[in-house]
Amino acid sequence: MQRQKSKTHSGKKSSKAWKKKEKKDAKFFGATLQKGSGNQWGAPGDGKAPNLLVESKHTDHKSFTITKDLWEKIHDEALFLFRYPVISMEIQDTELVVMEKCDFEKITGIVLGTVPSASPQKE
Repeated sequence: MQRQKSKTHSGKKSSKAWKKKEKKDAKFFGATLQKGSGNQWGAPGDGKAPNLLVESKHTDHKSFTITKDLWEKIHDEALFLFRYPVISMEIQDTELVVMEKCDFEKITGIVLGTVPSASPQKE
């Protein structure tokens, strides 16, 4: 039995979804969209913010795999532009941000082991 191909960037549903994700990420991170991202070496990442290079990913599937090759690509491109690499992904209706732990610590100022409690404060 031949597996049915899902719609890709040329398909209407997925095309709109990844474009919408890139626009949403640009607004969230304060980034400018990269024209021709993904198909030109001179346009790394999907969005450039003052201190971040954002690679946006969207899937309607239950999972998305970040390979070492994918991470090294965005990491090297970000270093070249003096920015922190970030992968912003949407898996169905769940949004995640992936970055190196040391970069997270630098950006947030949170020192490992000193993260404030997430429980609500009593007044």
